[in-house]
Order: sequence, then structure tokens, then C-alpha cells
Amino acid sequence: MTVKIKTTSALGALCLGMMAQAGFACTADQMAKTEDGFFRKVVAGSDRITATAEAGGTETVFTLELMKPYYVICEDGDALRVTDLAAQSVAEAETGLTGYVRRDQIYEWPTAEGLSFSDLAFLGERPEIAAWDSRDALLKFMETGDDKANPPTFRENIDATLRREKGARPYPVLASDEGKLLGRTERRYFDVLLPAAIRSTDAVVLKDGAVDAAARALTSATIVIAFDATGSMEGFAKAVAISLADAIDTLPPETIQALRIGFVFYRDAGDPVPLEAVPAVPLAEASAALEKAAVSMSGGGDDAEPVLDAVQYAAQLYDWPADAGKKIVVAVLNDDAKPATTSALDDRIPAGIDAIGVARGLFEEGVPVISVQAGPKAGQMLTQVLSALANETSGEFVPWNEGVDSTAVAGALSAVLQERTVKEIDAGREVVGKIYDFEGAAAIPLEVIDGEKLERLREAGIAFNIAKGEDGILVQPGFMIETPDLMEPHVQISKDTLLELINLMSVLSVTGVDSESLHRSVAQSLAAIAGEEVDPAETIAETLQRQLGVKFKSGLLEFNLEYLDALTPGERASFAKRLQDGAAGLDAFLNAHLAEFDSGEAVWMPVTALP
Repeated sequence: MTVKIKTTSALGALCLGMMAQAGFACTADQMAKTEDGFFRKVVAGSDRITATAEAGGTETVFTLELMKPYYVICEDGDALRVTDLAAQSVAEAETGLTGYVRRDQIYEWPTAEGLSFSDLAFLGERPEIAAWDSRDALLKFMETGDDKANPPTFRENIDATLRREKGARPYPVLASDEGKLLGRTERRYFDVLLPAAIRSTDAVVLKDGAVDAAARALTSATIVIAFDATGSMEGFAKAVAISLADAIDTLPPETIQALRIGFVFYRDAGDPVPLEAVPAVPLAEASAALEKAAVSMSGGGDDAEPVLDAVQYAAQLYDWPADAGKKIVVAVLNDDAKPATTSALDDRIPAGIDAIGVARGLFEEGVPVISVQAGPKAGQMLTQVLSALANETSGEFVPWNEGVDSTAVAGALSAVLQERTVKEIDAGREVVGKIYDFEGAAAIPLEVIDGEKLERLREAGIAFNIAKGEDGILVQPGFMIETPDLMEPHVQISKDTLLELINLMSVLSVTGVDSESLHRSVAQSLAAIAGEEVDPAETIAETLQRQLGVKFKSGLLEFNLEYLDALTPGERASFAKRLQDGAAGLDAFLNAHLAEFDSGEAVWMPVTALP
């Protein structure tokens, strides 16, 4: 996930460097509100964010608590003046803690909703809470249910959760929507703020001064091409060789130096040489090696080739260089594919593994597959097998489209490889550029190095430790699916708002009054909650949702007042009973939490307690 907050031990100096010098305090007649009429509130970007006495000043007034809402009084350039009280007026706000925080050190919290832990969340035997860093990634997971191709980017530390009190502050909900799980079940998902798993000063500390070796492991790439070497592939092999040679003229010199290519040539199991592995060599030599192999391509006769065996061999049994860097496997096939491994090319490969099984093994190791249809004929299984290998490993499938020839497809393969390797090598260089001195040793920030890059260091024989930083817990946005067993939606509600909501439902449940009086009473009650004139075209639920920032579970309030006028006396009585029951439930919650309400704090109420 991308974390925008910076937390350092010299926060005051950072503030001075990025903001204007201290000036006059900002003033306001009313508390700041959003366009929708909510009191504007913010959340600190870590547990080390401090509020200062003046905008751009260095005098610390207080440190913002993690996940706690702070309410905006006014703005002053790049700073916001905030208070820790859920105040209705500026005068009330100033009786609490007030101070200035930088905009880039906070997140806006535009709803009144948060996700609290359920009782089950405090049991050890359960799955961890997971979140995705983008809506698109979450929706793709919801559509497919495949967490390998669409892995979450945040996973809860269950041990840390079990040490929390059950009343720990909820995860703030920034927004929510609904989507279909596996195309069938409607499920709500939330855009939330989460405590990040990695601190900004957590680091990989290299032992024995292995900086050069680490740099090579992170800034190099090795491609192993599993190439169908049956007789019909000579022309395509020569076209690929030419494309690889041409790539030398287009790639940056440093990329050419960092790239090696090896081959696994495979044929039918009954051919004289069913499998031949060629060691990885620099790009210029790889082109010559493929051109040489092209003239001796022979055999075949079995339409379906054991491409999965070849890919499995390339991934697991090929003699990759010790400092292979980023590993990429290319699967080149003509005509058709066997649907599962056969063990015929090498008896160390288990038989019966399908394309998904082979792909998942590669995905877990961070190895993408670039699969290529190397001829116009596509047998029954070719597209299915090759696309599965690519899709399930975050790779790419290069098809043979109608009207193209071997030169065009070879060029497309070369373009994909160039783009992928340049991207991977550049990403490695960016990581290497962040190496810094940590108590006399070289260190890399853990937040910029993923598990696949750590595995590269291990495979290169580089010893390292993970050093945990002490600069606090970062906060990051993420998307998560509603999990009623683990997280329960709550809404923050004040005593006055709850009383007005109970009053509204009581007024709505009154029978035997004339329509004009009922409309007037309901409008007054709604205006008291919304703080404004009510749009008669809106349903009551829409008005309340806009003000309270929560999506009501039931459709009890999904109506406007004209709906009541159309009810028969019997329908009106039945409807009034449901409203009375809803009001009674809210009243029971109010009475059970009077002490909390009377302390002046808003209370977190389960959404299930709402009508």
C-alpha cells in the first residue's frame, strides 16, 4: 500500500521546512463542515503526529491518538486547527485540546462510521482480517475468489489484535459500497483506515557489507524460455532470435548488462532428446543460441505438447544462476497443450498437476509466466493452458491473432519481455537507491522491499536481519469486505442526535393526527438532526444517511411523507408498530450507555441497533 505520512523523530524541524512561519491563529464563527453537512473530522497518519500551538510552529501541544477522530475548527494554509472534542460550537471546542496539524499528516474521515472488532475477533482460531490497496483489486477478488491472482496487501497481525482491549477504537470508514461475491451474493465493502504492518524505519540490515551482491540480486533479471522445439518451430525460433538481437539496439546499456536468458527446449516424450536445458547467457549470446537451436528443431507428431512439464522444469529444476535476480519464465507453444503434467520429460516432475496448480507454485515464488501461442493453430487446450499460466502468475499471454505472422508474434513477445525486464530492473534500482547506513551497516527500508525481493537476497546467499524501527505505527487506507464474524460496522452518535432520532421515530409512529400536523412535526424533527431544511423529495433514510454518514440496514425509513398519506388505517397501524419497536430499541441502547453519553463523548453504536 502507499503510505503518504512521514514520521520522524525531528517532526518539528520537518514542519518548519515545509510550512510557512508561524502566524496568527485562524478563527471561525462555526465548526468546519463538509459539503454534506457533517462536522469535519480527521485522523492522524500515525501515532507520532503532534499538534503545535501555531501553524508552522514547533511548540507541541499534544500528540494525536491513533485512530481517534479530531474535529476541524478552521484552516490556516497547509494546516488545520483541530480539537479533541466532538463539539457543536467553536467555544465548546476551545475548552478541549486544540492545536495545528499539517494536512499531509492526516486523513479526512468523512463519515460517522467505523469497523469494530467482534467478540469472535478475540479468539485465536480464526482467519486474519485482510484488505486490498485499491477498489479494483478488491472487486476483482470478489468476482473471482482468487486471492493468489488478487492478493490482499494488508494482513492483520492476529497476535497484536489479541492484545487489544475489546473496546479498542474502530477502524474509520471513509466510504462504503456493495458488490457481488462470486457473482451471486451481495456484500458490502468498506474503504477504511488501517494501522500499517510496516513502520517507516523497519529495515533489512545486510551483514558482512554485502551491498554489491545485494545490488546485483535486486537489479538483474534472468529469463528462462521453455521453447517448443518440435520440427514446426524452426521459423518461429529464428524470428524470436532476430527480435532478441534487435532488442540490443533499443534497450538501455545497463539493462542489457543486467539481463540473461536461458532455454529449456522440449519435444514429445518419445523423441530422442525430449528435453534439453541451456544455461543462461547474456542477451547477445542468447540470440545466437536460439538461432543455432532453430536449425536442429525436429520431432513432434503428437499434437498436444507437455508444456506444463517444461514450465515446471524451468521453475523448479533448471539451474538458475546464484544471482538470478528477478526470475521470469516464458512458455512458447505451437498447436496444442497437454492439460496436466505427465512426468515424461523428467521423472522428478509429479504427474497430474494442471495449469492452475503449476501457476500457483510460480506465483508463490513471485515468478511470472509470459506465455506465447507460436502458430495459427490452437488445439482444444492451448488457449486455456497458456492463459491460465499467464493470468494466475500476473504474467501475460501473447496470442496469435488472425492476419499476423511469426515475425509479428515474435516481435510482440520481445516487446513484452523488454517492458517487463526494464520495469523490474528499474524497480530494483529504486530500491538500491534507498540503501542507507544503519549503525555502521547497510540497510534497506522494509517498506520498499517485498517478499519476492527478500527471496532474491536469500537465493543470492546474502545474510541479513530484519530490524524493527521505533518511530510509531503508520496508518494507511485499504478496502475490505464486510466480515460480520470479525468486524462489525458501528456508527459514532451523540446523545442529542440519538434523542432526536428516537423522537423522530416516535412522531412517525403516532396515528390519528391530521396530515398537516404530522408533516410539520416530522420536518421539525428531521431538521433538528440534519441541521438544515429538509428536501421533501428525499426519503427519510436518505436525509439521515447524508447527515449520520451511515447506510441503514433495513428499508424501514425508505419513504417520504407522502407515502404515509397513502396508507390505509390498517397499514398505518402496522407500520406504526414497527416504528415504535425501532424507537424502543434505540431507547434501550441510550439507557444502557447513559454514563458514556453523560461524559460528553459520542458513543459507538452498532449499525444493527439502527432501524
